[in-house]
Amino acid sequence: MGNQENWKFFKGTKENWFSAGIYNWMDPREFKEYPQLRKNCDVTYLQKALAPLLNFVVMDVRFFESGTYQEEGKPLLDNIPAFWLVRLKQILSDKHTANIRVFLPLRWNERFMGIAGAGSNLETDWDKEQTTNLTSWPMAVRNGFACVVNDGSTGMFVDASWGFKNDRSLDWDMIEYWAFSGTHVITLMAKKIVETAYGQKIYKSYMHGTSGGARQIMAEAQRYPGDYDGLWADGPLYDYYNMMFSCLWAALVFYNEPHKVSLKKYQAAKNLARRMSSGLKGAFDLNEPSWRRYLDILSGLESEDGQISKEDLRVMIKVWNGPVMSDGTRITYGFGPEITQWPVGPRQFGYLRLKENGEPSLIPFALQLFRWMVRDPDWDFRTCTYKEFEDLYLTHKKEFERFSTYDPDLRKLAASGGKLIITHGTGDHIVPNRLTLDYYKMVCGYFSSEEETMKNIRVFFPEFGGHALFDWDGPNVTNASGFRALMDWVEKGKAPDRLNTLKYDFIHDEVLEKGLVNVYQGGL
Repeated sequence: MGNQENWKFFKGTKENWFSAGIYNWMDPREFKEYPQLRKNCDVTYLQKALAPLLNFVVMDVRFFESGTYQEEGKPLLDNIPAFWLVRLKQILSDKHTANIRVFLPLRWNERFMGIAGAGSNLETDWDKEQTTNLTSWPMAVRNGFACVVNDGSTGMFVDASWGFKNDRSLDWDMIEYWAFSGTHVITLMAKKIVETAYGQKIYKSYMHGTSGGARQIMAEAQRYPGDYDGLWADGPLYDYYNMMFSCLWAALVFYNEPHKVSLKKYQAAKNLARRMSSGLKGAFDLNEPSWRRYLDILSGLESEDGQISKEDLRVMIKVWNGPVMSDGTRITYGFGPEITQWPVGPRQFGYLRLKENGEPSLIPFALQLFRWMVRDPDWDFRTCTYKEFEDLYLTHKKEFERFSTYDPDLRKLAASGGKLIITHGTGDHIVPNRLTLDYYKMVCGYFSSEEETMKNIRVFFPEFGGHALFDWDGPNVTNASGFRALMDWVEKGKAPDRLNTLKYDFIHDEVLEKGLVNVYQGGL
């Protein structure tokens, strides 16, 4: 593993972006070929190896020469080394069948990687992951890893139609499989396939995910610490229940407040926050003097849509504060004016979209939990009132909180020798970074000291970094930097003190910013 990254990105690789240096940290040409795969990659032979595991069926096995892989409607991956593809199905119920793929590179680095999903899906589309630090199966294979992908019968990101039985009742077994058990079972199965095919034990195992994928990482760290040697969670969706109320909040305010604030006024508020960023302390907080000074300046500020009025400011503050109940009790954090989120900015990225008529809409993932709560896959959020919002929260909290991955007791992970890296950009517009800050402080409480905690768990906060994006407000940790650091920690005992970060202009193929983010210390 080298120590330098090739910062050039798309030049010469526009069609095959997996060639970019920020996605590559190992060279499969350095590893030996495993010719025995041709003999061992046999349906009957692999199926026999899975005999102790229930409900798995090996469908077929196929070999792809280097540069010959292509899926319908997607570009030819002519820069992927040769590999074997094992397709399996897992029978979950009469209605649900999980589609599983295990990729076995001909030149193997003797390591295994679990491929995470995103949102409320256990699989994402590898062809849609450009400009992100999500780890996909082509990226894993290019770096010599055997790996597994599982759609879990949850569809592809951002399909939120699953979770219901035919009678519209909730499929609790399916939801539990998605929440934690599925990733664990598939990991055990895939490792069996890998070791059977190669005829030897796996050296080390790794997994990385962002958002809902990072939720899978945290579930593994908390519930199944023996599955992986190294885990990397980026912008983790720890507390799925509370976070879904954060997803809906800005749209709820829009539909319940008669006064509407224009996009240009929100943009002016963001621009002011960025100009004052060096003097603002922490995330948006009405009780913090620097933020009160900011609001004083914002009141009456000129924008392209006129001055920001007191009524504008009242609604803005309500959005920025995040979801609260009628008595002021906070449900979870919101997103302050300094974070690019609806209705700020030209990009339609995040939970919210803006229709041509100016009304907000939400991505399906943001509404899935609410559809489960009201037992209605067609629930219309636009009719939801503040009272209904609060009633839903209080009524269903106990029912769904069991799927949370916010358990801070990671002592079993430490005892197993596992390593966990958490990265969370301070400009994250999907999951408030303060959740990671709070979580890490709670984790430290289970260890004798922060120094002891940091032997197995390390947290990094890239300034203004977005949600897995390289082309956001601030630079983000690259795949190569994160995995290089994680593997050095697991395999060489070298704990990471800093990670490389990158901000890139993909339109003009230009590096805008590159730097380092230091490990966070201050949990106790």
